[in-house]
Amino acid sequence: QSSASRCPSFAVLRQQQFGRMIQKKTNLSTGATVSVNNDRVRVDLPTSNTYQSISSAILNGGCQVFETSSSTCSTHVINYKVPSTYDGLNPSPQSLLANFAKKEQVDPNNTVGMLTAASMETFSHSSRSAMGVSIDVIVTAGLSNSRSSGAAADFFMISEDYTPDDDVDGQKQEMKPGTINTIIIVNAPLTQGAQVEAYAIAIEAKCNACVDHNVACAKDSTKFAMGTGTDCAVLISERPIRGQQVIKYAGKHTLFAEMIGQAVYEATSKAIMTNILHLHYNYATYTIHRWSRTFVASMMGAMPLIPPKPMMPIPRAPLNVVFMGISKVLTIYFFVPLPDKAKLLFAAVAWDRYLREPPLTCHPVCIAGSMISACLSRTPDRVYNNPFMGFTFGLVLLIFMFSTMTLGAWIFIECIDVISMKGPTFAREYMSGYYNSLIEHALNLLAWILKLLLLKSTFSLQLLCILPLQMAKFIERGQIDDARGQLCWLCSRDPSTLGPSDLAGATLESLSENLSDGFVAPLFWYVLFGPIGALGYRVINTLDSRVGYRGKYEWFGKPSARLDDVINYIPARITTVLLALSASVTLGRRSAWRGLQIAWKDQHQCESPNAGWPMACFAGLLGVQLKKEGAYCLGATSGKEPTPVDIRAGHRVAELAGGITLVIAIVAVIS
Repeated sequence: QSSASRCPSFAVLRQQQFGRMIQKKTNLSTGATVSVNNDRVRVDLPTSNTYQSISSAILNGGCQVFETSSSTCSTHVINYKVPSTYDGLNPSPQSLLANFAKKEQVDPNNTVGMLTAASMETFSHSSRSAMGVSIDVIVTAGLSNSRSSGAAADFFMISEDYTPDDDVDGQKQEMKPGTINTIIIVNAPLTQGAQVEAYAIAIEAKCNACVDHNVACAKDSTKFAMGTGTDCAVLISERPIRGQQVIKYAGKHTLFAEMIGQAVYEATSKAIMTNILHLHYNYATYTIHRWSRTFVASMMGAMPLIPPKPMMPIPRAPLNVVFMGISKVLTIYFFVPLPDKAKLLFAAVAWDRYLREPPLTCHPVCIAGSMISACLSRTPDRVYNNPFMGFTFGLVLLIFMFSTMTLGAWIFIECIDVISMKGPTFAREYMSGYYNSLIEHALNLLAWILKLLLLKSTFSLQLLCILPLQMAKFIERGQIDDARGQLCWLCSRDPSTLGPSDLAGATLESLSENLSDGFVAPLFWYVLFGPIGALGYRVINTLDSRVGYRGKYEWFGKPSARLDDVINYIPARITTVLLALSASVTLGRRSAWRGLQIAWKDQHQCESPNAGWPMACFAGLLGVQLKKEGAYCLGATSGKEPTPVDIRAGHRVAELAGGITLVIAIVAVIS
């Protein structure tokens, strides 16, 4: 045999070393005894005292008092490593710990019990002593379940217990093992106030250790974790006796708080480092791993940026996302070997994903909306009431808006081109060659960015994807009023009487239709006629959204509505095919085929000749019913009531469909 075949790899050796047999027992400075083996950490407290504890433990958690009625009755703390086969349900965690306490021959009623899946190899101990007061801290640490404060929930219930039927994102929840369990022992009595203060100090020290070791949140790698989702901490001390000197204060100015904070930080740091070295073998590879996760999270763009309340502005993107966006736009400009038209489209989509919308005061679509509002406010009611006058004035408004906005865009582009071409000539008369070249490049870049912003203003895939996620978030958490308020961002339907399934259905309908109107169609007309074609489409579509309804604007909005039907005819059907293609990747071929079948069968139910295609396809590929009372019910034969899980699945389908659209558009522009 060769030496390579006879010698196990470093990773195998490391794994074997981490799984070695553990058996040790130590006397602590507080008088307690700690013993460790592969299955648990067990702390036995002296039998001569009565103890009080505050903890988030599973067994005897909360605020407890433990009496020692005899010299044989002791108080214990157990940190039990659950078997790999344990599902968290059978038996219950409380029963599991109580049975294990009996196996250890200790009284469950006098035992504080915690569970962990972390290896006992991460066991660490730290102590501090001063003025007769001793503190011992014991920590075991797992990190795969790391969470930041306020991270998105995994289970959407408040008082109910978790059951195997609960799922999120359409997948059964299988929590990764990873828990930081902390045991703090104090050999002196504390008042209740000092006990609470000391417990808070211990938690803060644990958070500091996580941040200092750059532990990233498993939900969002751009944020630091403050621990894991299943952390437990136990602070146990002697119970005050009348006439006995007690520790009254544990604020950060006190020596006692310093001792607890330092001991917890030190023990937690050692446990975290042991875990890091086990998973990544050295700190350098851990750092590379962490940076790669942050890079991947940054590549996702501004997806976490969901407004906390309806109608609030979208929060600013994190600096790493902004930097990624600027880097991508500049990289596309300087280094991507594509024709100018394709390069501009590629950069506009990158801007949409990472950076903010152009300011509303100069946003072309917002300007068009303001002009429409001004015209409507000055139009007398008799125009709306007369079919001939309504149709004529509506046609005049359509021609005026289309010609004004497209002519303005053409003039804007021409002025940009003139400045970029004539600017260097003007600079040559007053500056040296180096500065002249610099100004020429700067003017070309500025002109390109201005054109990019004009194109970017005609579509928004990122915002289209953010809003449905916000709706799913509200519905999952039972915030129905907030979801109703948010729906006005997506459609004009009256949400006051809509329930959770109706809100989810309206969200899916808007997501599918807006994918066609807000992304596929603008790119379609951009490929044919450039930025002016995309802007012209947006003007007509905006007019249709404002006046293309039955009722007051029946005849006034008919020219805009009919022209919108014409210019959306091809994009709507392209969107249907793209949704099915995307679903074949994310949901499976059967779902994609079902979507096409339902689209062909049910699209005619909608009054619009175009909206029914992507909406019916969405209903089919997600297996849900999308309905509007008295109007249509898409997917009625085989669909179920939509849920937030379907919104998240639809979001994945729509986002991939948007990516496919971009690729096809760039290929079409190049060819």
